[in-house]
This record gives sequence, C-alpha cells and structure tokens, in this order.
Amino acid sequence: MKKVLSIFLVFVLAISCKPKASLNQPFPLLNVPSMINGQDEELDYIVIHYWEPFFSENREYPSDTSLLLGISKEAFRQAYMEYITYLTAVSVPKSLQAQQILLDKAEAFQTSHSDCNIWREVIALSDIFLFDPNSPFRSEEMYIPVQEKLLNSPLASKEQKTEAARLLPLLKLNRLGTTATDFLFTLRNGRQMKLSDIQAQFTILLFSNPDCENCKEVIEYIGSLNEVDNLINNKFLAVVNVHPDSDLTQWFEYASIYPSNWYNGFDQDMVIADKLYNIRAIPAVYLLDKNKTVILKDAPIETVIAYLQNL
Repeated sequence: MKKVLSIFLVFVLAISCKPKASLNQPFPLLNVPSMINGQDEELDYIVIHYWEPFFSENREYPSDTSLLLGISKEAFRQAYMEYITYLTAVSVPKSLQAQQILLDKAEAFQTSHSDCNIWREVIALSDIFLFDPNSPFRSEEMYIPVQEKLLNSPLASKEQKTEAARLLPLLKLNRLGTTATDFLFTLRNGRQMKLSDIQAQFTILLFSNPDCENCKEVIEYIGSLNEVDNLINNKFLAVVNVHPDSDLTQWFEYASIYPSNWYNGFDQDMVIADKLYNIRAIPAVYLLDKNKTVILKDAPIETVIAYLQNL
C-alpha cells in the first residue's frame, strides 16, 4: 500500500511541477479617443500610437521566450501587416514619424529585456514587408528609418551596420516628394530624349526588360486599360518605358510590340541603373507629376493605376 501511495505521490508531483503551457495573448488593441474627429485625424493617431498598448509596462504576459511579449509570432506578424497598411494611408512625414517611434520602442525594450527577441523580429519583418521586391507593401521610403537605426544602434551587428552604410545612399535616390533625376534615353529610331522633355500632367516611368515575364505582364496590363489610353491621348498622362540593361538585341526585336503611344527607349550610356536610380528588380514603376516630382516609387502597378483612377 505504501508503495502504491508513493508512486501516486510521485505522479501527482510530476504533474504539479510540470510548467504550464504558454497562454499566448491576442495583440492588444489601441483605443482611439472619442474626441478624435475625422478619418485623417484618426489615422494619424493610430499610426503614432499603434504600438503603445503592446509595449506598455503595465501589461502582463507569460515569460515565454517563444512568444513576443506574450504574443505569438504569427499574431505579431499580422499586427505588423496592419500597421504597414495604416502607414500607406497617412502622409509621408507622419509615416516616417511612426516608423521612428516603433524602432525606438523596440530598441529600448530590447535593451532593458535582453531575453526578448522583439528587436530582431521588427527588423526581420521590415526586411520582408518593406524591402523585398516582391512585397506588395514594399517601400524604400519607410525602409530608410530602419537602415538609419541599424547604422547607429548598439544592438546592430557589424555586418548590419556595413550593409546599412551601403544601402542608405541608394535608398535615398529619387525619394518621394523630390524631383526625379533627369536622364537621356534613346528611342528606336535613334532620336534621343530627356525625361524632362515629357509634357504631361502625370508620367508613368517604367524600367523594363523584354526578357522579363513580369515586365510583359505589367506592359500588357497597362496597355489593356482604355482609361489609360484616353489619358495618354488627351496628353494628361505619358508612359516612359526604358530598358536599363546593356543587351539591346532582344530589345530591338521586341520594341515594335510596345504600345505606339508610349515613349519606348533604352539607356545608351548605361548610367541609369548604375548611378541614377536604385533599380533592384524589374519591372520598377514610378509615378511622377507634371514637374517630375516623385509621387510613387517602385510601386505595384495596381497602386499606380488606383492613384490615377482616384484623381
């Protein structure tokens, strides 16, 4: 009987001493004050204060290093995606301010909680969503604060600092709100033009290559839109399609297929991709206003078309 009781007690103790399963929490939501009026004011408030409930010192959460302050990585990823969506809905200065707030909070929390992985996760998600050429959320403008933080943060590795120093000058080429760098391009008939020669209220600047399937899809998509054709014919919109690479044989073979009401040319001097524009992948699409100010940079073509449709 004593032996049975001893076995039972060992079993009970084993159960009672077993660590409790982690109870990951939902991402804490921000409460917008009722005094906030209007959608623009509400969006500004959300992007600036979005991370306050998450980083609050008053919030209790399980001390499980597999979680991010009590939140599963998937829930945090979803929250980050929502935050990025809000960034696209506010002004550039406001979104840059919000980015700085997030990076400062992540750095400060990581510094005071060395067993936490929040800093690494924020940087990793920034790479995935803001810098990956295939991300629909990609934004070099919003990625600049990330690289500036890495360049100066004691949490960044030597390799990260070196890469940030290399990337930042490239990221700052043709920023939103600045005048796009002028360049010379050559048409199929040998005539040369400058970007600044184009007279239109808006210009779609497209860097493409005939050997690129995604480029063909974008070109076919733009060419299929009757409203784009109407804007071009009314001199409201121009499309400048430039081949930035050195192999011209295939370009000349394909050039006759490009829409005839576009400006289709190539970079004869081979300076655009090397010195003037940060073309990380093609197609790369920019939207410029009549003064050649950059409105959208390396944006998905759907975003560019949506902007024009909402004018």
